[in-house]
Amino acid sequence: MDIYEQLATDNPVSQELRDRFASVMAQEIVGTVRLPYSFYAASASGSRITDADGNQKIDLTMGFGPLILGHNHPVAVEAAQAAVDKALLLGIPNAYQGELAELLVEASPCAEQAMFCNTGTEATMYAIRLARAVSGKTKIAMFDGCYHGAHDNVIMHGVLNPDPSEPSHKPMGHGVPRQTVDQALFLPYRDPHAFELIEQHKDELACVIIEPIQSSNPRLDVGEFLKELRQACTRAGVLLIFDEVITGFRMAYGGAQERFDVVPDLAAYGKVLGGGAPIGAVTGSAELMKPFDLAGAENAIFAGGTFGGNPISMLTGAAVLRYLRENQHIYTELQAKGDRLANEVNIFLRDGDYPAQLMHADSLFHLIWTRDPIERAHSPRHPYIDAENLFYAHLLHRGVIIPGLHLFFISAAHSDEDIDTVISTTKDSFEAVRAEGMV
Repeated sequence: MDIYEQLATDNPVSQELRDRFASVMAQEIVGTVRLPYSFYAASASGSRITDADGNQKIDLTMGFGPLILGHNHPVAVEAAQAAVDKALLLGIPNAYQGELAELLVEASPCAEQAMFCNTGTEATMYAIRLARAVSGKTKIAMFDGCYHGAHDNVIMHGVLNPDPSEPSHKPMGHGVPRQTVDQALFLPYRDPHAFELIEQHKDELACVIIEPIQSSNPRLDVGEFLKELRQACTRAGVLLIFDEVITGFRMAYGGAQERFDVVPDLAAYGKVLGGGAPIGAVTGSAELMKPFDLAGAENAIFAGGTFGGNPISMLTGAAVLRYLRENQHIYTELQAKGDRLANEVNIFLRDGDYPAQLMHADSLFHLIWTRDPIERAHSPRHPYIDAENLFYAHLLHRGVIIPGLHLFFISAAHSDEDIDTVISTTKDSFEAVRAEGMV
C-alpha cells in the first residue's frame, strides 16, 4: 500500500467528504491548495488541528498566518464571544472600530490614520486606489515573486526570461483585462536595477508596492534593499506601499517597518490584525488618507463594505493586539524557535544532498525544492514536484500538516517539543521519499 492509499484508509471520513462535496464546490478556500490526498479539518486548539476522522496533527498552516498565538487562544476566543453578545453586525459607525484604529496607528510607524475592510486583498486594492487618487497617475510597480491578493490590479506574476533584471509579467489565470495588465510594471527583486526602472517610469507610476518579506521567498537579508527602495521612491516622487498583510504584527509588533527601520508612505494589513477574524486595513499619514473622505475630499475615492468594522473582527483584533503589545517576548521566542527549526532542517538537507532548502524569516517558512542558491522566488512547477507531493503526504502521515501552497508558520503555541517533532518528522519524510527512489 503506497502512502496515498494509506492516507485514504486512515481518513475515510475526509475521503467521503471530498466525494460528497466535489459536485457542488468549485473551489475550496484557495485555488493553490490542491492536496494530493483527502484532508478535512474539524477543530483546532493551540498548535494542534483535529481532522474529520478525529486524528490530531501539529498544524503549521495557522490559518495561513493570522494565528500568531495559536488556534483558539483564550484572549481571542473571549473577545469574540463578548463581541457576539454585543452584535454580530452593526454596519453603522461604532466605537469598536476606533479602539482598534488607535492600536494600529500606535503600532504602525507610517500611520496617523487607518481604514478597515475585510481582507488583505481589499487592503492592497484600496491602498493602490488611494495612491492613484493622490498621485493622479495610474501605473503601479510590483516585484517578481511578491503576492498582493486576488484583485485584478495585482494577480500577476513575473516572467524572468530572457532578462531577469527587466521582468515582464502575465496574469495568474484568465479574466484579467489586457488593459489592467498593461497598467503594471514588474521590477526585479533584490536587484538595484529596480531603482533605475522606478526613476525611468516615475512620471507614470502611482506607487511601488512590495511585501517587505516575500511569502514565496522569506528571508531576512532584505533590510538594505528596502532602505534603498525607500530612497529611490522618495527621489522619484513615487509613493511606496508596504504590503504588511503577512508581516504586520508577525515580524515585530510594529511589523517589518519596525524590524527593518523603513517607513513607507502607506501600509496594508490583514491576518494577525484580526486575531483570527476576517480583516484588512490601510494606514498612512492624515494627509495621504484624505481621499477616504468621500464627501469632503476633491480627489475622494469610494471604499466600503457591509462587514467592514464588524464587532467580531474589531474586538478580537484589539484584544490580540493588546496582548501582543504587553507580551513582546513572544517575538524573541518565535525567532529562536524558527532559527532552530530552519537550521537543523537545512543541515540535514545539505548533508544528505537533498534538492531542497528551507527558507525562513523568524516564524515564516517556505520549503523550496532546489539545490541552487536562492535569489528569487521559485516557480511551483519544478522537476521535483512529484517528490514534493510525496514528501507532504509522508509528513501528514507522521502527524504534521503543511498546506498545499507550502508556505507555513509557527505560533506562540508551538512548544519546543512541537519543534522537535517537526524537525524529526521532516527528516523522516525526506528519508521516506528517498527510499521510494524519488530524490
